[in-house]
Amino acid sequence: MMKYVLSFFVLVLAACAHTSKVSDETKSVKLQPDQSGYLKVNGTDIYYEMHGTGEPLVLLHGGGSDIHVSFGKGIVALSKHFRVIAFDEQGHGKSPVSDRPFGFENTAKDIAEALKQLHIEKAKFIGFSNGATTGMYIGILYPDLMSKMVLGSGLYSRKGAPPQFWEMMKGATINSMPQELKDAYVKVSPRPQDLQKMFEYDSNRMRTFKDIPEKSIRAVKVPVLIMQTDQDVATLEHGVYVTRLLPQGRFAVLPGPHDNFIGSVSKDSPAMAQASLNIMIDFLK
Repeated sequence: MMKYVLSFFVLVLAACAHTSKVSDETKSVKLQPDQSGYLKVNGTDIYYEMHGTGEPLVLLHGGGSDIHVSFGKGIVALSKHFRVIAFDEQGHGKSPVSDRPFGFENTAKDIAEALKQLHIEKAKFIGFSNGATTGMYIGILYPDLMSKMVLGSGLYSRKGAPPQFWEMMKGATINSMPQELKDAYVKVSPRPQDLQKMFEYDSNRMRTFKDIPEKSIRAVKVPVLIMQTDQDVATLEHGVYVTRLLPQGRFAVLPGPHDNFIGSVSKDSPAMAQASLNIMIDFLK
C-alpha cells in the first residue's frame, strides 16, 4: 500500500511545482479543432477531433456526455503537450445513434478501428467515468495500441460502487439526467430528438454491467494512473483494488464529487481541474 500512497504524493508535488502549466486554460472556451470529421466505423459514423501536435493522446468521454462536456476545459492544456484525438462514441455528441449493439467492448472496438483509419499505431489514453471503463477494455483487447493510460472515476466491477447506486440505475429515467448534459446533447447532436435513445444507451449499459475479470486487468502491462475523488461513485477501496491488480498501477485521490477534478461542464472548479491536469500531464509525459 505504501507505494501507492507515495506515488500519489509524488504526483501532487509535481502538480504543485508546475501550476503555471495550465493557468487559465481550464476555463471553458469554444475550441476550433485542427482537424475534425466523421469516420465510418463498424457500420456507424463516429465523430472525431484533433488538437495540437506531438505524441497521440486519445480522450474517452463519460456517459451521457461528449468530447467537450468531459474535456472542454482541459483540451487547451493537453494539446500543448500532445496531439489530442477525441471521439464522440456511438449516439453521443455529434455521433449519431445506430441500431448496432452498444456497450463498453463495442466502443473499445470502435476506437481501435478509428485509430487505425487515422494511421495511429500507438497512443496514450485518458478515460473519464464510463470512458475509463472503455479505456480498460482497450488496454485488454488492444495492448499494442497503448503506451500509457489515465483512468478517472471508472468502475471495473459491480462491487466498486455502493449497492444503492445499482438500485438507482434500475429505475433511472431521463428526468434524472442532469440538465447540463441534456442541453449539451441537444446543442451539438445531428438529431436532438434522439436524446432519449442516448440516455437508454447509457442506462442499459450500466444495468447490464459485468465485472471485468481480474486476470484481464492483470494483463494490462502499461503504466496506468487510476484517479478518483473522495466523493466519487466508485469507492476508494475499489480504486486501491484495481491499482493493485495492475502491474504498473498508480493511484491518486483528489477531493470533491465525481466529475469535479476533470473540469466537467457541470462543475466550476478551475483550481481542481488545474491540479488534476498537471498530475495527468506529468504522468503521461
